[in-house]
Amino acid sequence: MGPRRRTLFIAAAIALIAAMGVVFVRNLTDFAVYYAAGRSLLSGRTDLYAPDFARGVVMDYRYLPFFIFAFAPLSFAPYPVAAWVWHLLNTAAIALAVASIALMYSGLSYNRTKVWTVAFLVVVPYFAMALDYGNVQLIVTALMFAGLSLALRGRDLPAAALLAVAITVKIVPALMLPYFVVTRRFTLLGLVLIITAALNLLPSIYFGVSGNRDLIARWYDHVIVGQEFHEANGPINLSLKGQLRRTFTDVDYTKRVDGDYRYAAVNVAALSTSTVDRVWMAAAACLLVGGLVLIWASARASGSTSQEATDIRLTTLQIGLLICVMLFVGPLTSKVYLVALLWPVVAVGVVAWDHAAVRRALIGVAILSSALPLLPGRTMQRLLLVAGTDFYVSTAILGLVAFTLMRWNRLPRPR
Repeated sequence: MGPRRRTLFIAAAIALIAAMGVVFVRNLTDFAVYYAAGRSLLSGRTDLYAPDFARGVVMDYRYLPFFIFAFAPLSFAPYPVAAWVWHLLNTAAIALAVASIALMYSGLSYNRTKVWTVAFLVVVPYFAMALDYGNVQLIVTALMFAGLSLALRGRDLPAAALLAVAITVKIVPALMLPYFVVTRRFTLLGLVLIITAALNLLPSIYFGVSGNRDLIARWYDHVIVGQEFHEANGPINLSLKGQLRRTFTDVDYTKRVDGDYRYAAVNVAALSTSTVDRVWMAAAACLLVGGLVLIWASARASGSTSQEATDIRLTTLQIGLLICVMLFVGPLTSKVYLVALLWPVVAVGVVAWDHAAVRRALIGVAILSSALPLLPGRTMQRLLLVAGTDFYVSTAILGLVAFTLMRWNRLPRPR
């Protein structure tokens, strides 16, 4: 496909996603929470973490004050207008995410059509769900991708700003920061921390310094300390923690306060939750440390400098590993978080498409990921969800990234 045809195809795809707002804006479940919270803020309320601040005890506001402070202007608009604007912002976020990845490989020769087709098939269910729910995760992921892309090109200040916004809205991207410690990018790391602190101080303009400080403390108690309630009543947890609990404990879904309890039991044992959680914490710590060691070892073996790798394929693959680890070990990974798999899938495809085993594995994962959501029946889809098919998709990609990194020196170099 020539550059002209490729540009036309991309423009048509963006226009199609934007037009699909006719369908998506009817059921923006998560956006409705943001909008209700914004309206509450505009009415003068400042009790952000009260159950009735948004849409009830389950569909409550769970972000730091910065997000609602930044989102509030959109709440001035009527809901249909605000919903359309939000959908278009999410469409732009998809374009930004794809462009951030594609630009890093623009000077390399690789099988673009096949790699991006496989990547599309792997992640399309997660992007569709994120658009359907109107979750801010699409925007956060796009900001994270753009920040990482800029960081790899040495543009520290804009990279730090984008990463800081992503971390402030959803804390999980902070798990990417150890990469900059391992690669000794201390200036960038310092900028991220400074800008993140500044962003969290910004709502003091409205809430006052003491009020903002108290809200951050309440957020910590509500979201971090009180996470158990949301994990039990929110989306099915697709991290290692959630999978271990569903497999080795007797999960009582009837305790979900919203009545959404028709999930099949898939456990093969009935261990205590505390025992399983200890296993998760130990495994998560080992995986995170192991991932950082593999990143360090692969950089050292490649002969790259301490400041940056000389081959963009290596650095994107290293970051892809950390993205997979982030999704795997995090305390709560919902299905929409898996849009971040786009980065590692493309990274593996670019590096190892000519490796027969890796290529077949990628194609197999793509078929599994894209085909399973098409199986008919709500009961079947719920069974697949609690059985962890999406967890195993992300696990397979994690394994492929790690395998490709370990075989880095045996892979052909780009022309």
